[in-house]
Amino acid sequence: MSLTGIRTAALITTLFALGCGDDGNGGTTPDAGETKGPGATLKCDSSGKNAFDTYGATAFVAVNEAIFKNVNDEVTAHGTTNLGDSFTKIGSGTPSSTSDNAATFKGKLAAFLVYAYGGPSSITYTDNVTYQGPQNMVTAHTGLNITSAQYDYFLTNQVVPALISSGVPHGAGGSAAPNDVSSCFAPILVDASFKASIVGK
Repeated sequence: MSLTGIRTAALITTLFALGCGDDGNGGTTPDAGETKGPGATLKCDSSGKNAFDTYGATAFVAVNEAIFKNVNDEVTAHGTTNLGDSFTKIGSGTPSSTSDNAATFKGKLAAFLVYAYGGPSSITYTDNVTYQGPQNMVTAHTGLNITSAQYDYFLTNQVVPALISSGVPHGAGGSAAPNDVSSCFAPILVDASFKASIVGK
């Protein structure tokens, strides 16, 4: 499934003050006093709410785990041909942006995704460690030299399948079918400024 042509929404970069309470889904819901990520204003076709409010923390953890399974399968089958070598450097410390071990890297990515899509600014991941969602994407990718083609391949062949296999509606069955992949997940990932914070660093 290609992300080419997926409609994009205006990406809101101003962060709003909110706070945190229990969401009943293994995470916390923002309330007064806590910032929300840019995806907080994007509305899913299926619910009319943002992705975090639609799916909850447990679903984001499942998607994160599916992304890493897909990456592992890709690297096992094709080596670094399509994704480059950034994932194989995790935990090596070379470049310095890869100093986090695999468990920490996964936890930070999950926390970032939760935060970016309208959830709280921190989550406790499956390793019982609390990770912060707001992160500097340039710092996190400096020295990895990820190309535009590698970034697009990652989205199309690891992220989108992880969303779909985790049950996120993707418009299958006709134009009237809800497409949450396009409406409330893709706009951030295909935003030119977000992509530029990762590619070529």
